[in-house]
Parts: sequence; C-alpha cells; structure tokens
Amino acid sequence: MKIQNMFQKDIERDINGVIKVMQDDDRSLEQELSEYIITKELRRHFRTFFDNYTKAIDQPTDKIGVWISGFFGSGKSHFLKILSYLLENRQVGDRKAMDYFVEDKKIVDPMVLADMKLAADTPTDVILFNIDSKSETNGKQNKDAIVNVFLKVFNQMQGFCGSIPHVADLERRLSEEGRYDEFKATFEEEYGDPWEYSRQDFDFIQDSVVDALVSMDFMSEAAARNWCEKAVEPYTISIEDFAKRVKSYIERKGNNHHVVFLVDEIGQYIGDDSKLMLN
Repeated sequence: MKIQNMFQKDIERDINGVIKVMQDDDRSLEQELSEYIITKELRRHFRTFFDNYTKAIDQPTDKIGVWISGFFGSGKSHFLKILSYLLENRQVGDRKAMDYFVEDKKIVDPMVLADMKLAADTPTDVILFNIDSKSETNGKQNKDAIVNVFLKVFNQMQGFCGSIPHVADLERRLSEEGRYDEFKATFEEEYGDPWEYSRQDFDFIQDSVVDALVSMDFMSEAAARNWCEKAVEPYTISIEDFAKRVKSYIERKGNNHHVVFLVDEIGQYIGDDSKLMLN
C-alpha cells in the first residue's frame, strides 16, 4: 500500500494557499467548509462571536461591531468567510453551511450549536467584501471614505448601481414605488440594450433615461433633465444618512431582518491614516 492511499482525501488535490474573500466558486466554497479545522482556539472564538451575536437578535443593541485581529497568515480572512457562510446559511454543494458543522461534528458544544442555528435561521443579508478592491482610489493618499464604500456594496447587494450613487438613488426610488421593472423595460425599448449593461455609461445614455422616465409618467422632462445634471455632480452622504438608509431597508424587509457587513483587510486599508481611522 502506498502512503498516499491511506488518506481520506486525494493528497494531490489543488489547495488554495491564500483564502480570498471574493473567491466564491462552488468548488472553493465546498473545500473551505468541508476542510475547515476547528482548533481549540477557534472553538473559543466561535463561542464568543455567536454568544454575543444571538443576544442582539431579539434585544436591540448598539454593540454591533466585531474586530478580528491576528498576525499575518493567522486565518482572519478564512474565519471571516466561514462566518459569512454560517450567517447566511448558504447552500454549498448539496448541503447548507450549518450542515457542514453539524454533520461533520466540527462543533459539538450544544450551546454553541444552538446559537449558530439561531443565527443561521434569522433572515440575513450578508455583504462580504475586500474594502480595498471595492474602493475607488487613485492613490494611497486619496482613498474613499469608508461610508462611501459601504454605500457602494449596499447598493450592489440590492441590485442597484454601485459605481454611480445618484443612479442607485433613482433605482431605489423606483423600486420603493414598485416601478423599477417597468423602468428597465421602458429604457430597453428606448435605448435597445438592457439597463444593467448600460447604466455604467450614464453620461452617454442620459437622453434615453429622460425619455424612459417621461414616457412612463414618472417625471416631467424638465425634472428628469434636472436630475440628470445633478447625477454627474460629486455625491456626498453622511454616516447618519447611510444608517437611516440601511434601517429603512431593514424595516421594509420585516421579520427581524438583519444586514451584516463583513469587511476584509480594513486594518490595512486604514493603515496610519488618522482620518480613515476616525471615519
């Protein structure tokens, strides 16, 4: 018998040397969940996280931040990804994320498992992202304020335009009034291409946007053109306004809905920039 035949899994299989939060193909996700080893230290971290997280499910709290710290290569990104799968209870392969922990006996403490199951059963939108890759920067000294990156990924999660927040605001308004699909169909009739493929080139499609908004009687032509002019101006949003926007979304969802932002590499993004640290 060869030594390689003594192992349960093929020892020549491809194994990712570095866990990347944006790598979400089914093969990688299944490998990450099935081969995730829960050490004694990780058991403690899972217990701490889910004990505090589940307390906030039924009791509102302003203690909503978790900072994952550790040295380079200690597994912070992997831990973050695993939390995202569990909070969303994502379907991976033929099993849910929680099934990998229950059936494979990764966690055996019944109290921790109960907390994890409660979290997994709570309707949750999980937004997992690498902040540096989502930030629109043109150099180390000119990084987006953190709230702008959060707004971008929050808009993208809802299917709105991430790169142009003014356009996302229009989409949100149309969606709230139940007319977003009508607008997309009307725009495609006017312009010829689907809205989702065209909105990034907003500067070149303004006439078609105006025609669509006018023909569906959503805005007057004057109001639509005025909005288009403002849409190309710099966009500002306060942290308070962003919080209200998230709160409004959660309330529309109902049923104790949660939104969780899981941000990778934020320490590296902030670096020694005191403005970003305060931000």
